[in-house]
Amino acid sequence: MSEYKYTYKFSEQTVDTRYYKVESNTKLTQSKMQELAWCCEGTGGEFECKESPEFKATFEGTEYGDDAVYTMEQGQEDLKGE
Repeated sequence: MSEYKYTYKFSEQTVDTRYYKVESNTKLTQSKMQELAWCCEGTGGEFECKESPEFKATFEGTEYGDDAVYTMEQGQEDLKGE
């Protein structure tokens, strides 16, 4: 049992967008393109594919969402009016 009278729980969801660039001298399948790109995620720099010098994947950065959506999970009925 909590020592506090009211408990409020909420969740926050945002949408972040990650940008990749994959360059190749040959056509790639979607899964191969994603595999190459995801190998370099989060490095903030370039990743040269080890399988072939003909591929190059670059993680170009993340745009963080500012469109947060809040959902009350518990305690909404106990909120004080603004």
